[in-house]
Amino acid sequence: MKVAEVKLRGGKGVDGSKRILSKELFLYLLDLEVKRGRRYQNFLSILVLDLVALAKGDGRPDFDTSYQMLISLLKDELRETDIFGALGEKRLIVLLPYADLSAGELAKSRFENIIGHYDFKSKGYKVQVHQVSFPMNGSNTADLVKQLVVPLHN
Repeated sequence: MKVAEVKLRGGKGVDGSKRILSKELFLYLLDLEVKRGRRYQNFLSILVLDLVALAKGDGRPDFDTSYQMLISLLKDELRETDIFGALGEKRLIVLLPYADLSAGELAKSRFENIIGHYDFKSKGYKVQVHQVSFPMNGSNTADLVKQLVVPLHN
């Protein structure tokens, strides 16, 4: 399947200027990176970021502001070569090509530290981050996708 075909099926493919790819296009590019990783012995890591609603009383829910704030942080803090996608309404994913387990963990820690400086709580949300790595968490695209769609535990 060609990228142009995925874009046509999934609508615009890219969510405006936000750099967030549709699920279909992201999964297509993930598959390409996994195949490249297997062929050339490259690693890759994926950050999974979930916006989790807090219990009532922790702030009035403002999903749109929280989502836009998270997207803005991603754009500002991650590399131009990283690939952003959405898996559902409250889950963003970032593909970090050529990042092994330790490089992915470093990116995860750095991003968690940055998130701590922003007030998601007043908007009624918190951000949970976890990492999936190739080949540590899966040796093919299907194995990695299974890891990406599982809800995070609080």
